[in-house]
Amino acid sequence: MTEKLTLRDNATMRWIALLLLALAMFCSYIFMDILSPIKDLMQTERGWDSLAFGTMQGAETFLNVFVFFLIFAGIILDKMGVRFTAVLSGAVMLVGGLIKYYAISESFYGSGLENWFNNNLNYIPVFEELGVSPFYRGMPASAKMAAVGFMIFGCGTEMAGITVSRGIVKWFKGRETALAMGSEMALARLGVATCMIFSPYFAKLGGSINVSRSVAFGVVLLCIALIMFIVYFFMDKKLDAQTGEAEEKDDPFKVSDIGKILSSLGFWLVALLCVLYYSAIFPFQKYAVNMLQCNLTLTEPAAGSFWAGDTVTIVQYIIMLVVAVCSFASNFSKKKGMKFGLMAVAVVAATWVTCVAPPRPSSPCSRCWPWPSPPSSAAMSTIRARPLRC
Repeated sequence: MTEKLTLRDNATMRWIALLLLALAMFCSYIFMDILSPIKDLMQTERGWDSLAFGTMQGAETFLNVFVFFLIFAGIILDKMGVRFTAVLSGAVMLVGGLIKYYAISESFYGSGLENWFNNNLNYIPVFEELGVSPFYRGMPASAKMAAVGFMIFGCGTEMAGITVSRGIVKWFKGRETALAMGSEMALARLGVATCMIFSPYFAKLGGSINVSRSVAFGVVLLCIALIMFIVYFFMDKKLDAQTGEAEEKDDPFKVSDIGKILSSLGFWLVALLCVLYYSAIFPFQKYAVNMLQCNLTLTEPAAGSFWAGDTVTIVQYIIMLVVAVCSFASNFSKKKGMKFGLMAVAVVAATWVTCVAPPRPSSPCSRCWPWPSPPSSAAMSTIRARPLRC
């Protein structure tokens, strides 16, 4: 009697499940940095100085770090399983994204909520003394409400991160687990590049500046992420029906488990490695575009030329996708000629983007990066205004 094959035994279905999870994270990474490329516009259009912008951006991790929500997210995942936690994380991200969008939209100004935020959340005991408060007196009301939404979004996206890893292990255990995890992370990180290209594009679409359009673009993607998780929910449920197993859950959580984790040397080594890595990457991403605007002299292309239009944005993104797809596909090519051919296409495309294409135009910088180097992640929530310089 032959053993009945399941969805995860089918390579196509297995990779479709991975694609659903990876696309959801791709969308969440775009929203995470959606305002980073338009920091200068947030100051001119919404009155956010570097202090307000940095405090709002740092709020994303506030609940995860100081209220230990990420630990609770792990407990939820252990108790409720991958399917429930995936859909929950998608819904939480969307709620946080909608709040942030409303805070930045024109509808917020003059509303009762604006008045409330102006008069409240000016002082948070203990956190203010520690210098990690997500709010401060004088912070624009829109930035305060955006920070609240970003906190909620941060809870959802970090919950999604651990859930996706668990889902990949479930579908790829004993198979291409490492390749699957690497592919998921590569696609998710592609979201950062997508954000850097398209956030300014939507903010200036049609010749008029509207920063809320960029956030609306991110919210639409969060809706897509939730749909991806819902589709995965039914795929995963069918897998369990085929295997005759209940959804995989860990042993009940015990408080003593925390002590075991904290006493593990391996845990601390991995945790410190992640802290060092992300403290260098994430703060830089928040300010990289504005820093380059203020420290590089960019030559504006002739008006009406290809390089001055919006089409070049789409072309550059397509070339970036060609580089990513060719590099990824070369891993699966068994023919040496095809493998090297794909890599050659990727190298040529990358060279064209970095060396041949002229720099994109940059508007004169009047409100710029006030630091000689990016702030550390510990300082992200406590950035204080300093004299601006270009």
